[in-house]
Amino acid sequence: MRSILLGAVMAMALIPAVRPQPAPAALDPAGKWSFSTHDEDGTVLSGTMEITGQPGSYHGVVSVTGMDEKLPISDVAVSSNLVIVLANTGDGIPAIVKIWKGADGKFQAAWSPLKQVIPASVEKVQ
Repeated sequence: MRSILLGAVMAMALIPAVRPQPAPAALDPAGKWSFSTHDEDGTVLSGTMEITGQPGSYHGVVSVTGMDEKLPISDVAVSSNLVIVLANTGDGIPAIVKIWKGADGKFQAAWSPLKQVIPASVEKVQ
């Protein structure tokens, strides 16, 4: 019995402890991003999106080439592989921008104007 107990103790001492992997760091949205895309009518758009701040308090502006007015960024949400940006367009229609890293490690993006934002009630039930 002692040999079994001694063997178990030695095995535990020799086998490295399994440590939980740390959660991946959130994708950092801060910086200057360049973009090229088109609008709903097919008109080519390009420009930059500048995001400053730190987690919980990001802000910034979107500058579209050919437009004098800069579009303020109202919200930025991040996760380990995703950035979601809400910007206020000049005509009052908010736009949402989604940025993520593809399997090849390169950034990809998509955007859409939000034609209608509908208020909702929400509560945490558990």
